Amino acid sequence: MVVLGTLVILALLLVPALVRTDDNGTRMVCLHNLRQMGMAENMYAGDNRDYFAQPNWDGGSPGSPQGWLYTVTNGAIPDPVDNGLWAMNPVSAWCTGAWFQYVQNQKYYLCPVDIESKTYTTPTASGGRANKLCSYVMNGAVNGFQSFNYQLPCKITDVWSPACYLLWEPDENANGQGNPGAFAYNDGANFPNNGEGIGRLHSANSGNMLCVGGNADFVTLQVFESQTVIGSGMGPGGKTLAWWYPGAGNGD
Repeated sequence: MVVLGTLVILALLLVPALVRTDDNGTRMVCLHNLRQMGMAENMYAGDNRDYFAQPNWDGGSPGSPQGWLYTVTNGAIPDPVDNGLWAMNPVSAWCTGAWFQYVQNQKYYLCPVDIESKTYTTPTASGGRANKLCSYVMNGAVNGFQSFNYQLPCKITDVWSPACYLLWEPDENANGQGNPGAFAYNDGANFPNNGEGIGRLHSANSGNMLCVGGNADFVTLQVFESQTVIGSGMGPGGKTLAWWYPGAGNGD
């Protein structure tokens, strides 16, 4: 009985440790993915006079310009999971994006935890997310949150700090269970606000982030939320790390 009791105690101690190890492993996979994205960002800018690629702030609208992640094709966002047109040759969906020439391994676009979520596994036609190409979304500040006139994106060198937020995993449950849900992935870009938040897939209070300077890091929800108050930051005009669009005084 003593031996059995000891084994039970050891098991109770070991299981949480194994869970934490698995969580840390997937978190590191995500950070590695984002670092690859950071390399793509810098290489693209280097080939394009320091301009960012379009952020796919398009809602999947036909006629939208090519973005960092995809080009709207046949009136829809390329879907390598549900759509037979793309599923037979998934790489053809990713290769429509401006960054694909720099990051051609599709695994780098997807978080191993995120792709098990309900909105990813549910077909788009049945309410699943429209964008199944990537677990990460781009800050719409890249082109001033413009969805209609598709103005030219800004330059990396115009952003007030290299620590400004560029890519992150959004929080599908930011406003409650399932809210905003699949809408957090209606395209390849997001508002940097609490309504879509930063995804806490690897921690109860933190998420992964890629900054404009190309470095990836773990950001706490508290820090992220502190940067989502427009005009409250330390940058010019009160720009924050989240609201940093160079073409507006306060970054919005």
